[in-house]
Amino acid sequence: MIHRYFGHILLFCLITLIPVPAHASIFGNSEYASLAELADAIAKEMKESHAGKSLYLDREDIRDSADGSVYPFSAKLANELERALSKSGFGFESRGIERADLVLAVSFQKTAEVVQVYLKLRNLKQDYAYRALKGNYELSLAKLPPDSFSESLDAKVDKLAVKVAGCWQRVTPMKLYVYPIVDSRLKISSPFAENLTNKLKDRLGNSPMCKLFEEKPVLKKTAATRSVTEAHAGIDAGNFVATGADTLLEGTYQPGGRSVNVAIKVKRIADGEVKIFNENIPVELIKDSLKNEDGETLAALADTENEQSGGMVSITTTKGAAYQIYHDDEVVQFSIRTGKPLYLYVYDINPKGEATLLFPKIGETESPRRPGINHLIPDDKDPWEIRVESPYGTDAVKVFACEKRLPLPHISGQAASKSFSGGTRALKRVEVQAELAVQAVINARDLVDYYKGVSSRMGVLLYESTVYVETRGK
Repeated sequence: MIHRYFGHILLFCLITLIPVPAHASIFGNSEYASLAELADAIAKEMKESHAGKSLYLDREDIRDSADGSVYPFSAKLANELERALSKSGFGFESRGIERADLVLAVSFQKTAEVVQVYLKLRNLKQDYAYRALKGNYELSLAKLPPDSFSESLDAKVDKLAVKVAGCWQRVTPMKLYVYPIVDSRLKISSPFAENLTNKLKDRLGNSPMCKLFEEKPVLKKTAATRSVTEAHAGIDAGNFVATGADTLLEGTYQPGGRSVNVAIKVKRIADGEVKIFNENIPVELIKDSLKNEDGETLAALADTENEQSGGMVSITTTKGAAYQIYHDDEVVQFSIRTGKPLYLYVYDINPKGEATLLFPKIGETESPRRPGINHLIPDDKDPWEIRVESPYGTDAVKVFACEKRLPLPHISGQAASKSFSGGTRALKRVEVQAELAVQAVINARDLVDYYKGVSSRMGVLLYESTVYVETRGK
């Protein structure tokens, strides 16, 4: 009896003398320094018994086990798990759950101080029972970004990135090119749009399901494979040859009330399939301006809201139809397609209200352009080019197209503007257009009304299209 009690006393002493961490577990230490370290520990445990297996992980079903809520932490955890498991040799099967070796189910539960991550594996090749991982995967909330369980712009971007990364079932990562996000109405960028684009690219670039390509898709100088009308569908514009990319992404935002709706369109080049994802962002989460003063000025000068293409003309850059950014010393080319033989008149318009004729050059023989062809301006054979240099900024490049040849106006800063007075467009536009139609010299701000007036006076239809280009230093 004495020996037995002595044994118990000795055991008690040993237990009390061994320091135990506050969150220690018999399955391992849970004092992780970061979410990345926790994910690495999970990958290590799984690698010990399941090395080289293919996994199916439903990124959009990582929820709070208490109430089923999805937080920004859900996307952050998904990203870290994919990174750590990929690094440990696991492959991800997204074509279908039945093609995977293992299904990984993930959930979590948050207390006032920590978040506990629960993981279960189901081996589809052996049985259909889930088995929990042994490790105690718990992380202090102080080790997480402050927005992990609250709404923020980053959290909204995380959700969009999760949707994009998992939008198609595929074996290999999608090779993605991201166009700048633009205002849905004016098709121009803004500080908010640029920040949003960069954040989305950063998230997608860190996902093992995506590989970003900075090299732009190139427009072929060949017969067009899509109609001009389809070109105005945004991402569908142009006959593109992707230099490395197999998927294109573009986005728009639309302010409305107390939130801004962001719509992301993803197109698979091989078969043209498109998927669209939306996210509403409360205005209180947005710190950058939604406005682009130069862009709004250009939209007014080019009159893009009243533009009439009639499905007969479309202008893009050779990088694409979306708002494009060019840097110092880059060469800029524009591609124009028509739906029938049309004469073309192309102008560069800047926010100062200045306009420069790009095509046709003065004295150049004019002829209607054949439909169904990507006409490059300047053409590769032309003795001139458009090369980016300072001063930098945003310009609108607008094409007017007509079945008949139209007289070229002489543009002079000395002529008073009839279309604008005090920065506001004249209300009696029909009268203004009729007056401009008989003038040989006009102010650059009157360009749109001049061409509308001249075409109306000649009794022919006028077609228009505009693309925005921003230039920057290197």
